[in-house]
Amino acid sequence: MIKTGFSFTYDGERRVFTADGVHKVDENLTVNCIRREYSEYGAAEWVVYFENTGTENTRVISDILDCDVVFDIGYPKEKFKVGHLAEKDSPCVIWQKGMIPGHLYNFTDDQSAEELKLHKNYFSYWDSLTHSFNNTTGRSSDGTMPFFTFDCQNCGYVFAIGWTGGWKADFTYAKNEATLSVKTGLQNKTNFYLVPGERVRTSSILIMEYDTESDGIDSGNKFRRLIKKHFSHRSGGKSNRDGLFAFELWGGLTSDRMVKRIGDLKAHDIKLEDLWIDAGWYGKCKNCDTPYDGDWFKYTGEWVVNKNIHPDNLEEVRKAANQAGLNMMLWFEPERVTINAPIVKEHPEYFFKKSESDFIINYGMDEARNYIFDILSDYIKDYGMSCYRQDFNTDLNILFANTDAEDRKGISEIKHICGMYKLWDDLREKYPHLLIDNCSSGGRRFDIETLRRSVAFFRSDYQCAFNSNGEVYQAHNCGASHYLPYTGCTTKVKCDDYNFRAAYSASFGVACYNAIFQEMSEDDLKWLKKRTDEYLRIRKYYSCDFYNHGCSAYDSAGWSIFQYHDSECGNGIVLAFRREESPFESVKIELGGVAKSAVLDVENLNSGEKFSLCAASRLEIELPEKRSCVIFEYKTK
Repeated sequence: MIKTGFSFTYDGERRVFTADGVHKVDENLTVNCIRREYSEYGAAEWVVYFENTGTENTRVISDILDCDVVFDIGYPKEKFKVGHLAEKDSPCVIWQKGMIPGHLYNFTDDQSAEELKLHKNYFSYWDSLTHSFNNTTGRSSDGTMPFFTFDCQNCGYVFAIGWTGGWKADFTYAKNEATLSVKTGLQNKTNFYLVPGERVRTSSILIMEYDTESDGIDSGNKFRRLIKKHFSHRSGGKSNRDGLFAFELWGGLTSDRMVKRIGDLKAHDIKLEDLWIDAGWYGKCKNCDTPYDGDWFKYTGEWVVNKNIHPDNLEEVRKAANQAGLNMMLWFEPERVTINAPIVKEHPEYFFKKSESDFIINYGMDEARNYIFDILSDYIKDYGMSCYRQDFNTDLNILFANTDAEDRKGISEIKHICGMYKLWDDLREKYPHLLIDNCSSGGRRFDIETLRRSVAFFRSDYQCAFNSNGEVYQAHNCGASHYLPYTGCTTKVKCDDYNFRAAYSASFGVACYNAIFQEMSEDDLKWLKKRTDEYLRIRKYYSCDFYNHGCSAYDSAGWSIFQYHDSECGNGIVLAFRREESPFESVKIELGGVAKSAVLDVENLNSGEKFSLCAASRLEIELPEKRSCVIFEYKTK
């Protein structure tokens, strides 16, 4: 059984608990730790609730550690040798780079490709050492992702933090005890009392134990299976889709232009599923043909269709979408409101003031949250929305750090974040088939609490650029796929198989006919039909087991090779990209997850060639041209 535990200081005294059950601390404070076991995966999850069940204020609760656990890991078979570097099987914490500051996307692909990259911080057995991590800006996957692996020879643990605000994590190896101590909690100071009847929770914790030899599967794929079954939008809802397959239109594009482009899709039998109308559809802007025109951004928070560009409230667009087999998907950013929104003057008590022009709605206030729920609910109902796309383009750390009184530190962030969870839960309960697209400036709110409620459609805002590089997509995909079965990507580049296929994911967005200056000829639309049909054929594999057979870094001289394998039926796909400076025309790979005795029927989706392959042999991939790609689909006989 996984070791679990948490701790906090109460009225100056440190309290340590096993993470399970109800603990009556005194006449006012009750602590309830809800624990769930996932025995199939050797995993446990818990979340701690603090409640005042008495008649007076509690004493001060501070320094909460939602995870406070010590693991006995023993000494290695061979200790590090003095003067030698750590070797690949040396004990380490594997951590993942989160999102970089968005303005850097404009200047360097090298830094953009660092997002979602895995890194190893090693422990030395002759010294005690702590590796510390935290996110930035108060968004859970900004700076550093909230997923970690402690790897020690053939065994280890995967840790995940479920908190969509600021968090911190310390991993400490103690040389004298041969133990690993793991302590995680909220990044901002927790120092508060609870009034009678008040109940709050903090971050959830997930720990999965693994042993490569006994599990017969690597830790990454074991964790992907756990997330897919128990911590994804499909695990707790009624959606029967792995994700989105969306056609993007910029919201400031006029209705007649939108209808024309939807009609072009229908005329060429291009089968997408969601009509994604992005920002710019609301407010009063008169000229906002592209994201770079007009003042559409000043109306964030004023969720009324812009009659200047959509005089019929998007009704003709909705009808055209339905006729083309597309469901509506609208962009909102309800959490951030500009001073121009009438609600700021009508109900100033609903908001935290971030600056003179920007306000953050207080999801911890029932009236404020219900106001947003009613707006979203009306649009979902009236427009038959398949997806609510939630963006969030600002930081929260400084805001919350300066909001609370000294003896209530942390309470505003806790209630705000939990209020967002309730908003999403209420929407999913009322509209069971609704998908929530969790954007947040592209991939900045990934954690187990958002994953279980939403689709990670945008794993990075890098893909917003009209000339984004497919090789950066490949680097992102390699990192994201290590832990997460359901992520997404979009490309705005047309008629480029290399770039387009590099964006294929469990969720996929087509944005090459999006802005006013993007046009598509007859031949372009025929190409799009071919590629979207191809994606529909293979999309089922993207949430299955993942194997990386190529370069995980942004290296133009390498090959990028991904395999997605359905372990239940033995089928899968291989995508291979020979990058633009690679000198090698061919490679051979040994397929992962396939029994050595298996015989596979393989089809080259470029040429249509079919052949048989004994799994004991290696798959040979030939790409004579630089910057080219190929996809193979294989099926076990």
